[in-house]
Amino acid sequence: MVNQGFAGIYDSNNQMLVSPESFAAPPESLTEQLFIERSLTENKFWLRIMKEHSYFLSEGFDHHDKHLIQQTDRFYYYFQEQEKRAYQTPNNVTAVRKLNEDSIQLVLGLRNFKRNLLILIINCKVKGFNFPLLVDHIAREAEYFMRTLKKFNEGILDPIQDAIIKENVFWLKIMMEHSRFIASLLDQSERNLVKTASKFGDDFEVLLNQARDVESMLYKKSPTYPIIGKLNKDSENATHELRNFKQAGLDLIKTCQIRSVIDPLLADHVVREADHFLHMISVLEQRLKVKQQEEQSL
Repeated sequence: MVNQGFAGIYDSNNQMLVSPESFAAPPESLTEQLFIERSLTENKFWLRIMKEHSYFLSEGFDHHDKHLIQQTDRFYYYFQEQEKRAYQTPNNVTAVRKLNEDSIQLVLGLRNFKRNLLILIINCKVKGFNFPLLVDHIAREAEYFMRTLKKFNEGILDPIQDAIIKENVFWLKIMMEHSRFIASLLDQSERNLVKTASKFGDDFEVLLNQARDVESMLYKKSPTYPIIGKLNKDSENATHELRNFKQAGLDLIKTCQIRSVIDPLLADHVVREADHFLHMISVLEQRLKVKQQEEQSL
């Protein structure tokens, strides 16, 4: 029999049961070397992505919206310069932290631009070919980049279980949307490719919902490494398949063998994002192995 008290829940022996929140793992610390390596990797990758987002938005505007085109062109220049800086930043904590701080401020400006643009688009104040979901998609990527750098500058990583769940929920949604964007940008006469892209979208939606279920059941609870390990492996297998499909599409687009309105740069862009998700899965798997080994040695 379990009795409810004001201070908590008690079992039949009047022993207080531990609240689920007490199982929450504390954040993990970053070593200086890991701080430098992870920060530079994320900056080099995401600054290029943000630069290309600026270009894609510019290309999608109505030619009458010159002020919006000018703003995205300025963002393109700023991110291009910040990307160059990332490759020139020395491997010391002070320089990397300053790089992170400046990248956060720059990305915040682009993120706000994207969010304000989305409001204008869904209220029919801006025309063109920038899908609302695409704008929301790239705004979420900007927010992810900022969150990542902020945690690095605080010297922390999410506990491994939280990290695996959060990364998968974020990236699986990105991969799902990539698949559906590709299906919508292919010429509809490319029936097999459209069908394949749509199937990837459905498959990633299933994985995303599974990850969200795991999040709701396990988030901040006691470690359940086999479950989150399988989640990570399922994501890895699906993303490898999608990445190969994207690469094959890129090769066909470059040689003008398929009909679509997909810019070769956009096709390359989504291949690199799949590669980065696979990189993150590898990083998480390594952290998970280390964590399990540490706990087994106790």
